[in-house]
Amino acid sequence: MNTSQIYDIPLNEIKISDDNVRVSNWSRDLEELAASIKRHGLLQPIVLLGQYGKPPYKLISGQRRYLAHEKFLKAKTIRAVFIGTLNRTQAIVRSLVENLQRVELEYVDTAKAVTELYTTFGKDEDKVQKETGLSIRRIREYILVDAQATPKMKGLLKKGLVSPADVKRALRAAQENIRKAEEILDLIVEFKPTSHQKRRIVQYGEEHKRASAKELIEEALKPHIEENIVITIPDELRSALLAATKKMSMEPEELATHILADWLSSQGFVK
Repeated sequence: MNTSQIYDIPLNEIKISDDNVRVSNWSRDLEELAASIKRHGLLQPIVLLGQYGKPPYKLISGQRRYLAHEKFLKAKTIRAVFIGTLNRTQAIVRSLVENLQRVELEYVDTAKAVTELYTTFGKDEDKVQKETGLSIRRIREYILVDAQATPKMKGLLKKGLVSPADVKRALRAAQENIRKAEEILDLIVEFKPTSHQKRRIVQYGEEHKRASAKELIEEALKPHIEENIVITIPDELRSALLAATKKMSMEPEELATHILADWLSSQGFVK
């Protein structure tokens, strides 16, 4: 099928596909998106499953663009391209990749989609990587969060009260005790520990499996002598570091520490 052909499709002939991976915060900045479309036009058509002339059609990517047309622009039609028929796995891959290349998906939505692909592909990380372009590390992190994070944890993520890194730390520190992991996250929200203190939560939790969540936080918050080293790096490295922290869901200090530790280890300075 010629996917370069663009059609004006009536909105009432389009349904949002169940395979669209964006289910969280789809309304975020929707009015601003509508204003942009009104001023500049729709720069990127939405993508539909099906065959032109045979409605109803399923929307596989472009949900926010579609809703901006429907709810704010009060449009009757929207520009769209067709990609024919896809099975569920193909549709999820297409929707996931489309969304990752545009406005970043909510972490929980991405984790759910990646986990489904991982299961569908027989738990083959390499196949998921080939289809999505995500690194193996990112894939493993998404699977961990989707598999182990409770609805409460995912709720804290969606509200922005904790980061994906916080969830992973809590799970590690709790040593598979899910209730304790939830308590650790509640205490992180309450006390707002620094990145160094968060790392101590994990370290102490792994060394003292029977310690309560409160004991882990109290230990992490105790005064510790630490030496800060300030270095100047070129703008391109700084930009790369910030991009990496966002992509890997890590804080800059934490990622920099890992990078330095790996290099020192490879050079034989760390045994």
